[in-house]
Amino acid sequence: MAIMNNITFIFIFIMVVSLWSCSSTFNRIVKMHVFIENELGPNNTLTVHCKSKDDDLGEHNVDFQDNYEWSFYENFFFTTLYWCRIWWYDHHQLVWVHNDMFDSNNDEEDLGCEYKGTMYSCVRRAQWDGIYFVQLNGEFKKIYNWSR
Repeated sequence: MAIMNNITFIFIFIMVVSLWSCSSTFNRIVKMHVFIENELGPNNTLTVHCKSKDDDLGEHNVDFQDNYEWSFYENFFFTTLYWCRIWWYDHHQLVWVHNDMFDSNNDEEDLGCEYKGTMYSCVRRAQWDGIYFVQLNGEFKKIYNWSR
């Protein structure tokens, strides 16, 4: 009887892993690469401080037409979340946003990432009027407004 239970368990385990690996969800268990681009204009430095539950990536200054980037693998349960405080000064006035920059709970359309061979590329762009995420069609969509 114990042998039969072990065989049943192994069979079910193999079936679950096989079905899971064939699903489209499996394709998201790859390296995620997030870029935050500064497109605010010349002489505007963007400051970025991103965190997850487990990692504090520190504070980084990003010059115009440069970017800050990091990579990670999503966790097994697809609950990876990175949030960032991003700010800059517009004529000596603080302009900021504090929101999610990567949330694996979002559906693929809202995730703001493009699959590129071996990884997902998640591009966020800081512009004068807000933060934009790249879409599946390669265009950018405004996701967050700046707080002033």
